[in-house]
Amino acid sequence: MIRFSERRAANERDAGSWELSFADMMTLILCFFILVVAVSEVDSRQYSQVAESLGDAMNVRKPANATKAEDVPESVRIRIRTLAQIEKDLAQRIGHERDAVDIEKRPDAVAVNLHGAVFFDLGSAELTPRALATLDHILPALQGVPYRLTVEGHTDDIPIQSEIFPSNWELSAARASAVARHLIDKGFPPEQIQVKGLADTRPKFANRDAFGNPIPENQARNRRIVLLVEP
Repeated sequence: MIRFSERRAANERDAGSWELSFADMMTLILCFFILVVAVSEVDSRQYSQVAESLGDAMNVRKPANATKAEDVPESVRIRIRTLAQIEKDLAQRIGHERDAVDIEKRPDAVAVNLHGAVFFDLGSAELTPRALATLDHILPALQGVPYRLTVEGHTDDIPIQSEIFPSNWELSAARASAVARHLIDKGFPPEQIQVKGLADTRPKFANRDAFGNPIPENQARNRRIVLLVEP
């Protein structure tokens, strides 16, 4: 019994040594393959085939949710490229209008911020002459794409109460509508545009400090129109 147990233990040690040696050999082969790839040009298809063969030999499995670049739908790739192109075109067109317009990149959209002080007089929803010229200048970058354009009107938190605008809701909606009407008049498809009046509900900057005192420069920056280009 003792001899049998000793022989069995020796066999198990030999088997373990064989598995360890095989793993070392495969690791060396993989390192050699990586070295060859690093110092020479290889065909991408041959690279993939050899890599898959080594993976099978070493019992390496791909994650179940692995996605190849070619598996990404063409519509998604076109959308990403087109949004990037729109952003590039807009950036080129607003080069001399940075005091009136700025671009904000979002995960799946491009936002064009139109500064309220340039586009409207205080308490008014009538576009200034410079606003009209600026819109005409950037419009070509927005045309010809199958995307929705949302025109958002934003105000500061200073209450307004006039015969025309009972509150900031009416003022923000009227300003957004004025921009949308001009774009449509210049040829932008009306079925691709929508208007939102958001009043002071989405400020980019704090309208007031911790003590409730107004911050005039922030209030001025919160008065804006946003052109949101999104799928």
